Amino acid sequence: MGPKIKLIIAEDNLDAQEIMIRFIHPLKDFEVIGVAENGENLVELVANKKPHLIIADINMPKLNGIDAISACIKIQPELRVIFTTAYPEYAVDAFDLNAIDYVVKPIKKERLYVALEKVKKLILSSYIKRSILTIKMDRVSYFIHLSSIICIEKANRKTIIHTIDQTYETNESLESISEKLADQFFRSHRSFIVNLDYISHITLEGDSYFAHFRNYPHYAHVSKLRVNDLLESIS
Repeated sequence: MGPKIKLIIAEDNLDAQEIMIRFIHPLKDFEVIGVAENGENLVELVANKKPHLIIADINMPKLNGIDAISACIKIQPELRVIFTTAYPEYAVDAFDLNAIDYVVKPIKKERLYVALEKVKKLILSSYIKRSILTIKMDRVSYFIHLSSIICIEKANRKTIIHTIDQTYETNESLESISEKLADQFFRSHRSFIVNLDYISHITLEGDSYFAHFRNYPHYAHVSKLRVNDLLESIS
């Protein structure tokens, strides 16, 4: 299905953490990128690591799961959530947050897999819908495969989309276009969005950083404030 679904486990019980990590490890479509032991730690991890999915215990210290997830969704509105808890009476509150599923403890592998399969189907469906970028130029609508886009730049009043075949110009803003893009795109600068899959190297020339692309002569500016985030996203 493409890139792995990155997830964070939010669970203060070490045994429950280990069990879930052991269950998830063999699944080739999922990758555990962090573990939070309390609600405040979860919010920090989501802000820094940008996961696709959280598996969260409702009853956590410092900030309970419901409040923590509410804060996380404000940071990342498309975040998917599976709640776990030993207290079924919390289910209504969980589904008010558009949780994908609700798994009652003790967690059984088969039940967790059912929940994860729901997430996979939803993310795959979303990925397919977002694989085409539609833009308008004058009275013509163009349908551009996201996988063909190398970078997008703002130049004067136009937005220029560089693809492997040609360039397109549109009056749409970078902000508007960025909302239609998938995870492999990164806002490197106020005037540039880059496709991480095409970057070959990053250079420092004087005080300026530039992202260069494989088999493409154009380059993109990289803000000093964003260069470390860009390097982390590529690696």
